[in-house]
Amino acid sequence: MQLILASNNKNKIRELQLAFPSETIESYTTYSEPIDVVENGKTYVENALIKAKEIARIIQKPVIGDDGGLELCAFPDKLGIHTSRFFEKGLTDRQMNEQLLDLLEHESDRRFKLHASLVLYNLEDKPVIVEKVLTGRVSKTICEGGGYGFDSILIPTGYAQTLSLLSMEQRDELSPRNQAFNELIRRR
Repeated sequence: MQLILASNNKNKIRELQLAFPSETIESYTTYSEPIDVVENGKTYVENALIKAKEIARIIQKPVIGDDGGLELCAFPDKLGIHTSRFFEKGLTDRQMNEQLLDLLEHESDRRFKLHASLVLYNLEDKPVIVEKVLTGRVSKTICEGGGYGFDSILIPTGYAQTLSLLSMEQRDELSPRNQAFNELIRRR
């Protein structure tokens, strides 16, 4: 089965293609012009379902919607489902990470939760919903390396290094999106 993501984020799609080479994974933009879906849900699952339903309706194929966000324990209402809207459009990963480090500069509680919610919507059956979470702490400095997004500042629970300094295999194993995707594939 071909897996179509309700995303045009090339990094996200490439991450999944590398982690799941036996699957055919592509963006919905293979079948449609980019669509600006309004994410007005109150939870990650609601937003993922909104995206999947809207795009599936337009392209008339099963679609996987995803939503996720970073939650900072020191600022529980700051990011969360609004993570992507918290940052100015057009910022680089480094600029976003610098902004988060500035926000946490004087905070002793640097714990985080990185959420991933995936929904497979296939137009007829009940949606398949999977949620996963990665926990850990935010480093005090940016540690360049592999990965993208917040990988250069997030230290997973049980590790001494940021995700960016871990091997690609370790990052893939820890990624809540990859964990959710793996379960979604098993349950489809």
